[in-house]
Amino acid sequence: MKRKMMLINPHKPGRHGEESITVIVQMPLNLAYVAALTPGDWEFDVIDENLELAIDDNDEITFKPVDLVCITSVTYQSPRAYKIAAACRKKGMTVIMGGIHASVMPEEAANYVDSVFVGEAEEVWPQVIKDFEEGKLKKVYQGGLPPLSLMKKVHPNRELMKKKYNYKFSSIVTTKGCPNYCDFCSVPTFQGRKFRERPYEDVLDEMAATDYKGLMLAEDNFYGHGKKSNERARDLFKGMVERGIHKDWLGFTALNISQDPETLGYMAKSGNFGMLIGIESTNEAVLQKMNKRVNLKLGTDSYFDCIQKIHDAGLVVWGSVVFGADGDDKDSFKRMTDFILENNIDILTFGINCPFPKTQLYARLDSEKRIFRKNYPEDWQYYDTAHVVHRLVDMTLEDFIEGMQYVYDHVYAGDNLRTRFRNSIKTTKNPRNSMFAFRVGSDWKQVFEQVLQNLKELYDSGDYYKDCYKSSAAPVLKPIMEAVTT
Repeated sequence: MKRKMMLINPHKPGRHGEESITVIVQMPLNLAYVAALTPGDWEFDVIDENLELAIDDNDEITFKPVDLVCITSVTYQSPRAYKIAAACRKKGMTVIMGGIHASVMPEEAANYVDSVFVGEAEEVWPQVIKDFEEGKLKKVYQGGLPPLSLMKKVHPNRELMKKKYNYKFSSIVTTKGCPNYCDFCSVPTFQGRKFRERPYEDVLDEMAATDYKGLMLAEDNFYGHGKKSNERARDLFKGMVERGIHKDWLGFTALNISQDPETLGYMAKSGNFGMLIGIESTNEAVLQKMNKRVNLKLGTDSYFDCIQKIHDAGLVVWGSVVFGADGDDKDSFKRMTDFILENNIDILTFGINCPFPKTQLYARLDSEKRIFRKNYPEDWQYYDTAHVVHRLVDMTLEDFIEGMQYVYDHVYAGDNLRTRFRNSIKTTKNPRNSMFAFRVGSDWKQVFEQVLQNLKELYDSGDYYKDCYKSSAAPVLKPIMEAVTT
């Protein structure tokens, strides 16, 4: 008799975020790998809570009990993940939790599940299944950071995911890890500071083997961090062209790719829409504090030229910025808005500066007693870059709300999206890629509107100013707090 496994991707009900970008709704690839790596005779099902719920409003499961439940989770999903785990265990099911939050907070996760998987699954997951089948499941498993050459042996079970939800996009792994150490980023903590590269021939074979037309390169910088990794990326895209592997694809990288016209040419020919680039800030003092070295090396004065070169290749620039970092003041919103419009950034998405657990940013803000959302694990729901969870020092909360509204009014509201779409066509001379940018922007508009609502709810709650005298932000907050209390 087949054993049954349920794979669950939790989601905070009502939240809008990157998962709300309908043009690139993609499968949770890590769950597809779990299915593919599981040895023996197992029957699989999946619940992606972006599309259906695993538990109802009464915290009762919505599916028939199975032998084993596997839950993945990033930080903001973890309270929901723990609720799902409790509902499953109540019905006698064994629950294993993995993903980035469990990997950086295994002691916490172990309080809510039967077993915690830390790190990556390629080498250790078969042993987990063996232990479960023999009734010897351990409380914690360390998957480590295995070489990406192992991924050649097992490709993710995309068919399982596609059959259930008919996803438009799939991710594909080409690299992992990052040698940089930006203070807000969890990637070095989760995937290591060594930049691990998957043999590009293996990536090409997987691309050719899947019938997925839409692919997202599932890493933070596919171009890499040096001459050899840059050449490897170029070989990958050149191989796509030479083998006729034409995909609708995009990925994440840095502005230095703009200095490589040959690679940009192969990217365009292989079907690339453009790339998401971490611009973060135009203020070099802010970038210094973030430790955003690649941007500092280029220099903010070079941004315009870099963006123009990407546009000249017919590709769109998906700019991602951070709002609320130390060093940003109330005038930074207008400066960023001017930058976005003057440089014809095709897509603007953003994150509110967020101290994710075990990052340098968390350690610093916590030592300064500036984090006010600390009722864990429940308060992890706010750690999604869509909420303010720490007190600002260079502006008031009112300044921040007013500034975010200014960006929305000038970049998204009214006819701004259509104007930027027309500008994208002019600068890229590529209507296909410009339409992709317009569709992403149209979906992100509702994300932005929810962020504004989150900020207003925070202001109304009074939580931001509560006990503010204990924070290093007290000199800024004191006069406002006195005004509120009087």
